Amino acid sequence: MKMKNLTLAQVRRGERFTLDGVEFVKLEDDLDAAFAVAADTLPECCQFEDDDAEREDHNNYAGSLLSKTVERWLRDKHPAIFSAVVERPIDLTTMDGMTDYGKPLAVVRALTIDEYRKHRSILPLTSKPYWLATGWTTNSSPHSSVSYAYYIGTDGTVNYNYAYHAYFAPRPALYLKSSILVSVETEDEGKALADYSDTDLIDELYRRRRSTYDPD
Repeated sequence: MKMKNLTLAQVRRGERFTLDGVEFVKLEDDLDAAFAVAADTLPECCQFEDDDAEREDHNNYAGSLLSKTVERWLRDKHPAIFSAVVERPIDLTTMDGMTDYGKPLAVVRALTIDEYRKHRSILPLTSKPYWLATGWTTNSSPHSSVSYAYYIGTDGTVNYNYAYHAYFAPRPALYLKSSILVSVETEDEGKALADYSDTDLIDELYRRRRSTYDPD
């Protein structure tokens, strides 16, 4: 296998590509951007919620430790990716349909439950279970509990757990400019003619002529 450079717009849905050393999966095109998710999770697990005693909406992705972790990963470790990001809103509707958490803008974030269901058929399994950005419910619900958020197991199943458990890893998702160049694996079909120097071509012609007239 070898790598070739393409614009992100040329990458097909479900195809993997590499940018700044990170492997992603393209999920869909959206105007002048493409939605993509990391092919695997980040190495370290983290809590969903931030350890803030005054905060009551523990499963609100906005301002959560999970959101801060993926943002730090992008800004501190991958400035080349950060420069190609298109900021877009994320829908934080909880599993029971509560819309209290709104649709804040994000440069990088976790997948929501709806995005996971939409793209599950092309999402590769991961080495660690990972958080989604979707909470179970909010304080506005009659049977409220802001302690739970959803995660995906290594076998692809959906479940929920306490937001203060650090059993699950972040899996960054983001919108990238469609015009950027990314690397894609391609079958190695050998060198093209243009890859050889004039000297290589002359030597090869000479070798073939000799083999034609010299049976030994």
